[in-house]
Amino acid sequence: MKRIGAAVAAVFGVVGLLAGSVQAQQCCTGNVSTYCTAGTSVQGCLPQISGTGVPSMDAGSGFVVRVASVPAQRQGLVFYGFYAANQAWAPFSPSYLCVAPPVQRTGAMSSGGVLGQCNGAIQLDFNAWRAANPNALGSPFAQGQTIRAQGWYRDPAAPSQTNLSDALVFALCSGSGDTTPPTITTCATNQTVGAASGCLGVVPNFTSGVVASDNCTSPAITQSPAAGATVALGTHAVTLTATDAAGNTAQCVATLTVTDTLAPAFTTCAPNQTVSANSNCQAIVPDFTVSAVAVDACGGSVTLSQSPLAGTLTSVVAVSVPVTITAADAVGNTSSCVATLTVTPSGACQIPSGFVPIQPGTFQMGEVGVAEPVHSVTISYPFWMGAKEVTQAEYASLMASNPSYFQGNASRPVEQVTWFNARSYCAALTAQQAALGAVPSGYEYRLPTEAEWEYACRAGTTTSWNVGNSLSCSQANHNSNGYCVGQPSVVGSYAPNAWGLYDMHGNVWEWCLDSYAGYSSSAVTDPFVTGGPYRVFRGGSWYNFSFSCRSAFRDILAPGNAYDNIGFRVVLAPVLVP
Repeated sequence: MKRIGAAVAAVFGVVGLLAGSVQAQQCCTGNVSTYCTAGTSVQGCLPQISGTGVPSMDAGSGFVVRVASVPAQRQGLVFYGFYAANQAWAPFSPSYLCVAPPVQRTGAMSSGGVLGQCNGAIQLDFNAWRAANPNALGSPFAQGQTIRAQGWYRDPAAPSQTNLSDALVFALCSGSGDTTPPTITTCATNQTVGAASGCLGVVPNFTSGVVASDNCTSPAITQSPAAGATVALGTHAVTLTATDAAGNTAQCVATLTVTDTLAPAFTTCAPNQTVSANSNCQAIVPDFTVSAVAVDACGGSVTLSQSPLAGTLTSVVAVSVPVTITAADAVGNTSSCVATLTVTPSGACQIPSGFVPIQPGTFQMGEVGVAEPVHSVTISYPFWMGAKEVTQAEYASLMASNPSYFQGNASRPVEQVTWFNARSYCAALTAQQAALGAVPSGYEYRLPTEAEWEYACRAGTTTSWNVGNSLSCSQANHNSNGYCVGQPSVVGSYAPNAWGLYDMHGNVWEWCLDSYAGYSSSAVTDPFVTGGPYRVFRGGSWYNFSFSCRSAFRDILAPGNAYDNIGFRVVLAPVLVP
């Protein structure tokens, strides 16, 4: 049994040895590399030698020795031998002899190229040379024999015998060696880049996305065009090449798309302009684009537009209107600049005393956990809002009564007013000012809508209060775990918000024009609710905790109710019928 086992083991040992030999033969690459130093020519050329393919002792072709960067139109040759040398070829020469005698010289050949340049080359298929010259130095070669080769070219203007390349060293394989190309299992993914300076795209590195294997060695991955190169707009093929140690290659192609992402540039923005308001306190917006000049970074066409549009009417509240001029290229890249339209108002168009102009805009109405859902709201028209809550003095002057509980200082806000009382005050104010010619056409004094109120309260902020994420007694009159004041304060006692509006948080609640309804989750423009039994009031009061004073907080009450912590403020805005 032991003998049979030994015999079997011996057989397997021979098979394993043969298999290893076959694999070694198939995977032989010749270990091609360079050594030594090339000599710089009189023309400044620095020749470089390389070997491609598998050097073989018995293959008829397939191993190319190439000497590149040789001066053009010169005669040259390749010589080779077994021994390395590293010595100056001539006194004071920067060139070196890299192959020690005895050496074998191949036949002379022309380097070609353009005369005066370094684009000549000497090229030799070493396997074919050996097969055609069976008696050349070292023939017949043995497997594993180390060969050294160097290029030389004739240059009469140079010192004698100094025109040498660096040297190539390689070992001879048996048979064809490694002739199996690598296998690419995953090519690089397609990529898109935006154009950079000069409207050119920078080629990214595609090689990291390539997965390739080889039967013998790990292949090297290269790409063309190279990473870092620049290419024009459009679609480009990027060729990925996997190369093994024997020079066998496999390729795949990915796509690079270069898009125009460069915005046009204004060389001249439109100058500011001034127009006069008409009898309705409006003015026609002139065309600003005719004076603006913009160029496309990639040489394409540019379209100019403006907002507000030329030919439209400015807002009644606007004295200074920003006009945005936008330049757009053919693929939608944009840039903008801003000019100013100044409207000269007539007597009836002057900003009412004590009112703040509110321009159109879009904001996020509501707050999670306070008044859901949060949704986008656009106010499409301009309006004026009272900078302060209506005082007891103002109310008594127009209505000949003062229903307030906290009397004694007429500069405090009027309170204990119903929604109907507030509406009556607004109607009386409209009639009074219209008689003076001070109410623009289509406008009236009224209560603000919920959307107008929150838009003005926030004044561009997105925090819980327009002063931040907390509210203190130094910022508003409210209940901060104990009354800050314990009664309404004189209006304007605290700092205004960013748009100049006082007491938007605390002091007294403020009636809104709307009936109560739940919010829509969709974006809406100029929302206004009518027909319900309850009316909305906003802002909190001296009596309420800060939570109820948030910008988004809303509460409701029957319109006939009145309390000592509910008042109102007035807007001059487009006519609405509740």
